[in-house]
Amino acid sequence: MAPSLKGALGAPRGEFFKTLLPYSCPEIYDGICSKFSFDHTDGLVALRTANYRIQFYSLFDDREMSEVQICERNHQPGDEVRVIVTLVSLSKDGSMMSTVEVKLPEEGLGGLVCLKFWASGPQNKNFSLSTVVYEPHRDARISSLAFHPTRQMVASLSYGGDFKIWVCSDEIQPKHEVLQHSGWMCHAVGSYKNKPMTAAAFSGDGSVLAVAAENVITLWDPNNNALVAVIGEMQMPIATLSFAGKSEYLVSVTQGSKPQLSVWSMSELSESWSYKLHVEAVTCAVDSSSFAVLSLLGKDGVILLFNATDPVPLAMWSVRKAQGGGLAFLNSDQLSNQQNILDRNRPQALLVYINGDHEYVIFDPYNIEAKELSLTRPGSRVAPDETGHFGYSSIYGELPKFDIKRDQTVAPSAPSQRPWETIFSGSSHELPPLTKLCSDFMESLLERRTAMVE
Repeated sequence: MAPSLKGALGAPRGEFFKTLLPYSCPEIYDGICSKFSFDHTDGLVALRTANYRIQFYSLFDDREMSEVQICERNHQPGDEVRVIVTLVSLSKDGSMMSTVEVKLPEEGLGGLVCLKFWASGPQNKNFSLSTVVYEPHRDARISSLAFHPTRQMVASLSYGGDFKIWVCSDEIQPKHEVLQHSGWMCHAVGSYKNKPMTAAAFSGDGSVLAVAAENVITLWDPNNNALVAVIGEMQMPIATLSFAGKSEYLVSVTQGSKPQLSVWSMSELSESWSYKLHVEAVTCAVDSSSFAVLSLLGKDGVILLFNATDPVPLAMWSVRKAQGGGLAFLNSDQLSNQQNILDRNRPQALLVYINGDHEYVIFDPYNIEAKELSLTRPGSRVAPDETGHFGYSSIYGELPKFDIKRDQTVAPSAPSQRPWETIFSGSSHELPPLTKLCSDFMESLLERRTAMVE
């Protein structure tokens, strides 16, 4: 049975529209891997596959768009997996991607961390490799990646106690000079008391970089690499940081034995409100101060929609199979273009929920009257007054009208003494049974001899 959507007052709002995502990954390494990465503009989700690839899946079209081979490895199903793509991060417009792959050590030797930067064309998701960085944080593993909202800039964090800011050569190349090779290089390095860096996020305008140094939040100026402030003192390490759109509010999530969801005010550098929730995923709207969280209740859970200024949820939905799930706000322009929705009827934003079995639903979280979002692929709508030929008639033309009163008398046919000459002649409905055809056809291939019996 499909899980149901519930409004703020608990009234049923419809059923989930579910579609299975073709996704596979070595389950034994899920603890060190990110689950999903979203292209919020085009409505795509990036999924790791078992053959060291990233699959780009269109949530609106319900089909695969492209695949990117992250690393070339000869691997048989029976072999032990030694290389894992642990992190995938996409830029806001989906034109850049950064990945992390880890080669696990064998008997304590041979481990390797590799950071890669990719670029794609504006019309497709066929990414090409731009830069490869081996051991970007020495022998420490990378815990998080964060893209700048407007610039070609990425922050990478490590459990070893430092973070690095990477910039593309397009950013620093003088405008009057012709760029020969576009690549990425380290722009700055930062740390805070040698604490493990566990999460990061850029503000909506990109002027602030928030970095979680284990259980505290450090705020940095990414241009000058200057520490601005330190806020918070959580009981558990911070797992996720997200700015609520272009507002001044920062959302943090801690997990473990003492989980907590907190909202911080950047103007007051203090906590505004918090809940003791086990949050599996969090996503923030781009153009508003709204955010949604997926909270676990055993294997199932609940989706809560908040405004960062108010601790009272705007809406709530009960969901199943929440463990291992994900959330993301999507741009509603893609849906409007596909279904010819007028601007006044266009949803403010769309929310996608992917459960632990990699089924998903897209719905309008702000429309209390809405029930279920019906998805239509491009080109599937036909105007009622549009005339044309489809199917058989589009290839062979219109079929002749059948007149049942017409005389359909068929002249009788006499059997031939040489049936193999006419065995396949005539209309298909007049052919004899297959068993008769086979025997006569085989006999036609054999030469008969008449023997005199003495």
